[in-house]
Amino acid sequence: MEEQAELARRRARRLGRPVLVSVTAEVKVRDPLALFARGIGVTHNRLFWSVPSHGLAVAGLGSAWSFAASGPGRFAQAAEAWRDLMATAAIDADPALPFSGPMAAAGFAFDPLRPSDGGWDGYPDGLLLLPRLILATDGNRASLTVNGLVGPSTSSINLHLSAVRRLRDLLGRAWQAPRIGEAVTLRDALPAGAWQAMVADAVADLRAGKLEKVVLAREVLAHTANPFDPAATLAALRRDYPETFIFAVARGGQTFLGASPERLVSLQGRTVLASSLAGSIRRGATPEEDAALGQELLASAKDRGEHAVVTRMLRAALEAVCTEVTAPDEPALMRVRNVQHLYTPLTGQIIDQAGVLDLVERLHPTPALGGQPRTTALAWIREREQLDRGWYGAPVGWIDARGQGEFAVAIRSALVGKYTARLFAGAGIVADSDPAREEQETVIKLRAMLGALGAGNV
Repeated sequence: MEEQAELARRRARRLGRPVLVSVTAEVKVRDPLALFARGIGVTHNRLFWSVPSHGLAVAGLGSAWSFAASGPGRFAQAAEAWRDLMATAAIDADPALPFSGPMAAAGFAFDPLRPSDGGWDGYPDGLLLLPRLILATDGNRASLTVNGLVGPSTSSINLHLSAVRRLRDLLGRAWQAPRIGEAVTLRDALPAGAWQAMVADAVADLRAGKLEKVVLAREVLAHTANPFDPAATLAALRRDYPETFIFAVARGGQTFLGASPERLVSLQGRTVLASSLAGSIRRGATPEEDAALGQELLASAKDRGEHAVVTRMLRAALEAVCTEVTAPDEPALMRVRNVQHLYTPLTGQIIDQAGVLDLVERLHPTPALGGQPRTTALAWIREREQLDRGWYGAPVGWIDARGQGEFAVAIRSALVGKYTARLFAGAGIVADSDPAREEQETVIKLRAMLGALGAGNV
């Protein structure tokens, strides 16, 4: 650690500003969620990322460095700030270890031009957050990364020793997720019937040819007499939705968390992965009913059309920066605990030195969360939806020192405070949409977060 710190001090003297030091070492395999849970009394900044089916889990505490972006240029601002930080960083990493080296959590607002209701304080238009302490595991090995800024005359060795002691203290005892409380009451953010009326208005504009598709979100408010426990909620999501992207970004007294089945984009080496996920139906009570519902979804002209819009957009966006873009000719079914979706994976090989944030900017929002044409759909949502989406439906993920990383679309999510939570779900509206059916689709999608928070159904 001190060798890297001395290198950073020399750079800091030359540059006249602090330089990042990042050191990674292998540690005994522990559950990063335990670190996230116990960090609640330690720092206002905590993060969690997991793909349970892959054995992958990452937790971060504190803030060694952060950057807040604003406005429509938020992705480019964040990418530039990260490149600038990494250009001079002194990094001691082992590529054989999971998440070795500096890794920043990243989250963005769905629409920076939206009217704000003040409920998303701490979640700016764009945020990069590099934790002081990162614990990561792939199920077989685990790594501990300590990050800090070093000035011309400061040392980071005390930071390193303090971080190791803190980790030992926080993880010294076995951790078990607490029971989820059940004293939760629910209400719609809009008056009864208002959301279906909004869908009907959208259908009228779609039939008039003003739009091809628009995605409308719905908000449900949850209240509890006993404090919500974000770690317990994440444990429930991890158990029940192992094939999804489990994420959490805690800022002060709020935590934005969820279990998203939808990858926006990942970049590893030159390989780019993206997912088209649009068209949904519930799961069946028996294997036979489940299979029948899946076939119904595959045969649905409405859902197939909605899905095709998303796939076309993703392919066109990737073909502008990738070679060898491939996708199956027909969608498959993606089944999670409470819902099944039409799913088409896309792959490509990046042409230039673009980073993952460049790809995020190119793809967000897909028609799966915005609509088509994009600009017209976003304007319709901005003017008519009657809620502040904040980070809902937007990119959330991570970026590493090379500018590579992975982002999910922040759906099946909630903004959780101590006694209140805001839950979000959306539905893709096309010309032949039925308002009652679309509302029922949001009910199905809300069940993941409702169950994880200890609430019943809407």
